[in-house]
Amino acid sequence: MRISATLSQELATFLDEYQAAHALGSRSAALAAAVNALRDQTLHAAYAELGAAQRAGLEQYPDDNADGLDAG
Repeated sequence: MRISATLSQELATFLDEYQAAHALGSRSAALAAAVNALRDQTLHAAYAELGAAQRAGLEQYPDDNADGLDAG
């Protein structure tokens, strides 16, 4: 999918330096790496929150939750 983005000069310079330092073929590849890092960070935070809730006894899912799958 094609998108358009406007960055400050500082961010554009960082993006170009990141692209060069990591031998990425294009700015698009560098932006994709950035978006993937944000997604991973968000997912990591969600898992950490769930783990903290479970350790505190505030599970969000019951122990017998099989997500609709047979336990057998």
